[in-house]
Amino acid sequence: MPDQPSTSATNPPFGWLGVFAAVAAILVVPALLDQKSLPRKPFDEQPLRLLQKTQPQCVLLGDSMLDSRIDEAVLNGIADRSCAVQARRGTSTAVWFLMLKNLVAAQPKPPGTVIVFFRNRQLTLPAHRATGPHRSRMEPVMREQEPLAEELIAAEMRRRTPWLDRAAQAAYPVQRWRDFWRERVQAWALDIVASSRQYVVIRAAARDIFSTKNLRGDQPQDEAQEEGKIGLDEHDHEFADAVEHSFLPPMLKLAHSQGLRLVFFRVKKRPSDTGALADESGTAPAYQAALRAYLEKAGAILIDESRDPDLTLDFYGSGDHVKPAMEKTYTEMFWRKVGPLLPAPAR
Repeated sequence: MPDQPSTSATNPPFGWLGVFAAVAAILVVPALLDQKSLPRKPFDEQPLRLLQKTQPQCVLLGDSMLDSRIDEAVLNGIADRSCAVQARRGTSTAVWFLMLKNLVAAQPKPPGTVIVFFRNRQLTLPAHRATGPHRSRMEPVMREQEPLAEELIAAEMRRRTPWLDRAAQAAYPVQRWRDFWRERVQAWALDIVASSRQYVVIRAAARDIFSTKNLRGDQPQDEAQEEGKIGLDEHDHEFADAVEHSFLPPMLKLAHSQGLRLVFFRVKKRPSDTGALADESGTAPAYQAALRAYLEKAGAILIDESRDPDLTLDFYGSGDHVKPAMEKTYTEMFWRKVGPLLPAPAR
């Protein structure tokens, strides 16, 4: 007779109940640990104080599209008003709203004009670059309580993210802890080689090394890496379906209450090697028309340079970023488009 398989060969030594208990411990125990102890970055007072000191008449907000395009010194040399560039790389509308609220509108003498740089359907993607590793870029412009921003982001995540993914992220905030410990290790390394007075200089030098201005110029599709298809809006949403869930209404309401003129500036994406315009969804024209009508009704201005034939391929460096050698020329072109549309500044 063939040998009968032993019970120990088919069953784990502690039984299936033990296996289930071990798996449960691995999954549940980390989730029960105190996740609330993760420190939040404090509000950064330095940009607020800088704006209070300089009192610009025009403030520009945006991500690396602004950072790589506008030379602040050149702009102030040609504009009929003082301007301040507040660019935060890797951010989107959540951060721009918080900057508008906590940096610009909070000024004793707010600027007359705020210009927001954007791409695609970014203005109606409230959770874009607002969660996960991007959270650390939001916190320096957040006050202790930001219920409106938190709710808009959370609601968008509920609409776009499967509940199981949200539950896993809430139970195991691995990315946030990874970011926290990376910054702690960097701080320890700085303690070894420099005094605290040198921290700002060293960190600024490191940021400059990895800035968009120093990226390779042969990387045309930077959006594909920044957040998968969400940067290109894989859902191809309609403006009317998304606008009331976005940061546009609170931005416009805040601007109206503070007497700020909002200008939204849509940059031109990198053209192809043949000079052809970047591919757009078939619904893009309808979306842009609805966006323009909405903004103009609210008293804001939309400037769209996405089809400007003068912005040729030789302007571009990495992806949609403008190369450093063309920044001065671009800044001059930008003000020729924007300046005539703005009323004369108050003196």
